[in-house]
Amino acid sequence: MTISTWFRSPRVRRGIALSAVVLATGGLVLYRAPASAYPGGLSSYTSRTPGTLVAGKNSATFSGPGAHGMVSLSHTSVLANDDTSIFADVRVVADQVGSRDEKRAPISLAVVLDTSGSMSGEKIEEARRSVLRLISEMRDDDEIAVVRYSDSSELVQPLARVGSVRGPLSSRIRQLDAAGGTNIPGGLSHGARALDEAARGRVRRIVLVSDGLDNTRAQAEGLARTSFASGITVSSMGIGLDFDESYMGSLAQNGHGNFAFVKDGASLASFLHRELEETATTTIENARVHLRLPEGTRFVSASGADAVVTGSDVELVMGSLFAGDERRVVVELTAVGRSGNSSRDFDAHATWSPVGSSERMTARASRLTLLSTNDASEVERGKDGSVMASAVSVLASRRQVEAAAAYAQGDVTRAAQITDNNEHDLAIARAAPPAAAATAIDSQMQAYKEAKRQFVTVKPSSNEGRAAAKAGAAKDLSNLGRSTF
Repeated sequence: MTISTWFRSPRVRRGIALSAVVLATGGLVLYRAPASAYPGGLSSYTSRTPGTLVAGKNSATFSGPGAHGMVSLSHTSVLANDDTSIFADVRVVADQVGSRDEKRAPISLAVVLDTSGSMSGEKIEEARRSVLRLISEMRDDDEIAVVRYSDSSELVQPLARVGSVRGPLSSRIRQLDAAGGTNIPGGLSHGARALDEAARGRVRRIVLVSDGLDNTRAQAEGLARTSFASGITVSSMGIGLDFDESYMGSLAQNGHGNFAFVKDGASLASFLHRELEETATTTIENARVHLRLPEGTRFVSASGADAVVTGSDVELVMGSLFAGDERRVVVELTAVGRSGNSSRDFDAHATWSPVGSSERMTARASRLTLLSTNDASEVERGKDGSVMASAVSVLASRRQVEAAAAYAQGDVTRAAQITDNNEHDLAIARAAPPAAAATAIDSQMQAYKEAKRQFVTVKPSSNEGRAAAKAGAAKDLSNLGRSTF
């Protein structure tokens, strides 16, 4: 159902104000990488400093060794004898620690590098330089594996301590050339197998770099999911204008890593540096938030985490967080109407493991209560504008990814229409939230105004247009699991 259809629904208008209506559709989107421009052309990188978590009208906090967070509901009350879409905004923050040395995790990193023929020239030269710089930045006790792939894949360097292989590995990297086709699943599989050799307690990450595409997306997505399930984060970077951003973005979604786009190879070093920093400063792993839904409440969708639903239990799987990292999950629920005045309670707790430990930490949040009422004005007064703004922001980003895809396919009219709708929905959400949330909505609206200008003034087939589509997709994918705007 479209947002416009929701606006025309008498049932929705009867029970939900317009600020909630625009949120009524949802979807399972699992990804977020950073959003603003990085010096040198990396179009999806920004530092991420979480703000102070501020409790809303129906919120509960939790904390434990290494992490803290909050669960907030968009409503305190719902209208009796009606079904209402409500939202839970779930935040998990990995605590900041002391010095750099204190927060430095033991790491095992696999670089999976495209060396197909399309990488020849400047791209492969920049790739060689970037990987060499990465090796120089890694510590002697870090572990590295390097895989090259074209038609087939080759393990250039089995997993080993950097201090033991820095010299000979650097020589092999300088000799890499580019030829052949693109076999992304082969490279991913080889990288995952290399990390199987990592010692227990190390943070493991695959960084895949490609400038092309192949017809094996489903297979590659499956490998990314399997890798994540075994504790490996998968990030992806697309170089140039020929790769499929939906393919590369989906790998990062399924692998719970970062996705970025650069026009050429010159910014690859910045991306690899960021990946090294995030891996090395990871403090908690296998982070999950468990929600127990009360009777009469149904799960609809989650954005920002894998959702495992078993009856009334919803488990939100987030994976690893680095020090200071703040993850956001927006969960859409339907509260089935009850007659008369009654209440329903939500239970929530979070679990995680500190890096290098098999111990599971558990932190419980206070119980949240949702009331049923016959008073529509009470429902309106009980809405939390900040939670609503968060959900609208996520939904708009999901739809804006569709707009970028439509534009890339030459459907400028549809791209502009989606963007118009997003601006409209954000403007409605803008009226309700506190100042901090309103500022974020303003930033997102401004980004969409610029996107629409590009859509209508730049030809999709031009280099500028192709770059705009890729940068737009990366920008909005970045907002789906961590607040960025």
